[in-house]
Amino acid sequence: MSERHDTAPAAVSQPTHKRRSTPPSALGEPMIWLTGGALVVCLVMIIGLVGMIITQGLSTFWPRAIERVTLNDGTVFLGVPTKTADEPPQVMYRTGNRDIGTSPFRWVNESDIESVERPEYAVMLERETWNVWLGMPDRALVYTDDGELTVAAEGPADVLAFMEENHAEARARYGQIEALKKHDLGRINRKIEASRLNVRAAELDVTREQRPGGSFGIPLFAVVVLGAGGLFGFSWWLGHHGRDEHGNLRLGGISKPVRVLRTASVFAAIALLLAAWLHAPWHDRVMTEERLQEVRAQAAERETDLQRQYDEILEEIAVLEAEDNRYRVEIVDPTTGRFSPARQIEPDNPLRLSQIVRTVDTNNMGLGDKISTFGSRWWEFLAHPPREANTAGGVFPVIVGTVMLTLLLTITVTPLGVIAALYLREYAPQGIVTSTIRIAVNNLAGVPSIVYGVFGLGFFCYTLGQYVDVGSDPSVRLPAPGWWALLGATILALIGGYAAGVWSKPIPGREPSNMNVVLKWVSRVLWLSVFISAVVLVVRTPYFTGFFEARAADGSPTFGSRGMLWAALTLALLTLPVVIVSTEEAIAAVPNSMREGSYGCGASKWQTMRRIVLPGAMPGILTGAILAMARGAGEVAPLMLVGAVKLNEDLPISTNAPFLHLDRSFMHLGFHIYDLGFQSPDSQAARPLVWTTTLLLLVIVVSLNLVAIIIRARLRARLSGSTV
Repeated sequence: MSERHDTAPAAVSQPTHKRRSTPPSALGEPMIWLTGGALVVCLVMIIGLVGMIITQGLSTFWPRAIERVTLNDGTVFLGVPTKTADEPPQVMYRTGNRDIGTSPFRWVNESDIESVERPEYAVMLERETWNVWLGMPDRALVYTDDGELTVAAEGPADVLAFMEENHAEARARYGQIEALKKHDLGRINRKIEASRLNVRAAELDVTREQRPGGSFGIPLFAVVVLGAGGLFGFSWWLGHHGRDEHGNLRLGGISKPVRVLRTASVFAAIALLLAAWLHAPWHDRVMTEERLQEVRAQAAERETDLQRQYDEILEEIAVLEAEDNRYRVEIVDPTTGRFSPARQIEPDNPLRLSQIVRTVDTNNMGLGDKISTFGSRWWEFLAHPPREANTAGGVFPVIVGTVMLTLLLTITVTPLGVIAALYLREYAPQGIVTSTIRIAVNNLAGVPSIVYGVFGLGFFCYTLGQYVDVGSDPSVRLPAPGWWALLGATILALIGGYAAGVWSKPIPGREPSNMNVVLKWVSRVLWLSVFISAVVLVVRTPYFTGFFEARAADGSPTFGSRGMLWAALTLALLTLPVVIVSTEEAIAAVPNSMREGSYGCGASKWQTMRRIVLPGAMPGILTGAILAMARGAGEVAPLMLVGAVKLNEDLPISTNAPFLHLDRSFMHLGFHIYDLGFQSPDSQAARPLVWTTTLLLLVIVVSLNLVAIIIRARLRARLSGSTV
């Protein structure tokens, strides 16, 4: 077998092509890093802001050590270190004791400090007035029954023990005195004021002429009764006797006249009720001099009884105050050697024990005592009214005002926004008018909030509020016959507009005729005239002189000034675009197939809206309500004009009728923060409270939003068929 040799052909070298890599820009990596970095920056800013608010807000009430500082020049003072500075090295101490003329805060160069100690018995007194006092306990004094001043305890330890033993009883007595002054005396004062206003209203009725119209009411009442009865009887006959034995109408097309006549009878019945209420001839509304004297006599008798009750409460207060004045303490300032006085004008009269809200001897406290003091300060902050120009005490009225305003705002703006969005999306013809309205709504969202405040002050407070108080100006009121003639013309226009609207609808399946188009425009014109006439009837009515005429006559307007109601309506206008836009988007997101299925099952337009569209859009509607709530809760500028005040302990809700006092001014957390930061007479003392109040506002807004978010999540889960 011959050996076989195969020779492999030489490999032919092929040209190599380097594969081009895809540039990062084509893959979008730079944009990914850019967007991710922007997200990180936003998160860091939000977390940093919230973290700073939480840290600064929580640290405000933590007890700090009290130091005795001795300077190189021999000056000695007690202070609580609150802040440091680097250039030059300085320490700011809170020294308190404003009522003896010292500065409540003091900057000290570290180079001027000779020594710093923490005395065992140094205390900080948190007082009802003049804020804090720092000193050393010296003596506890008690007045005997004979009026002699005796020393009950002497020395720091014994004085602190005396204060701990008697302070709770003294504070309870102080609270009882304040309750008698505020609640019991306040209740009697309200009754005396109501009696006085009743007499004032009777005096105004004497000067007013007899009820407008005189005997005009009797024929008017008869005409309205006959007209309403005739229309209703005729419509009933047409509806029941105008049909054959099979239930078919004997006269073709008679269903529309029946509807119009029945509606006309309803309008006539409304006019009848209005006539009976405004101009019933059987009511004697004339206030004579004899009746006025009777009213005055009854008021005088009632005020005598109320004055007797008032004096009895004053006697009870005097007994409690006499007992309260017996217990005194002397806490000495080491710088001046003076003790804390009961009043600035009585420098030799020691502080009453009941004037001390809290005694803080931080240098003797353990961790448990510090936590207890921290919790006690927080409870006071949340559950008590402010004091000392808002730089001390609590913010309970501020919390109530903020929550009530936010809830009232949400209750007001949500239905209005939903109705407006539903009409724009589902009922209004989509054209240039609707587009213009949408553009206007979007532009309203960018109007500065202070503009809404000016509008609210001018329209709600000074125009609408004044009308509620005293009615329209007498010079513009119509005479009674003319007013009733305009009312009759308005009712006829109302019936005509309704009738034109009924006949303007074409026969189902046919195109609208020219007559249908003409009747449609006639209906619109008549409805517009009805609206204008209704405004004239309300503004120029001779039958309304206001609900609070007597109080306004004495220069004390009720709704004609700033208040909770007008503030809520102003913020409702401000947040209305947010609700309209979000609701429109939610309604548009509901699939058309659901609407068509509803129509296919025989549902009407409104039934489809009520049972299909609105439930499907409810999560989006709640989203708009949440956004409106968050936007309105943080507004300050409009509230400064229409309702928010620096201090008002009278809550807009109480146990006194009418329980919800929408005419009262109120305190608001946003305005409270502004007042603490920029209007406080003691800015250094108020600065920590700015962070704490900001933290509280953040917690309230987040809590209200969480409640709405939970409701939205449950509703969304129910609509999707799942459970939460």
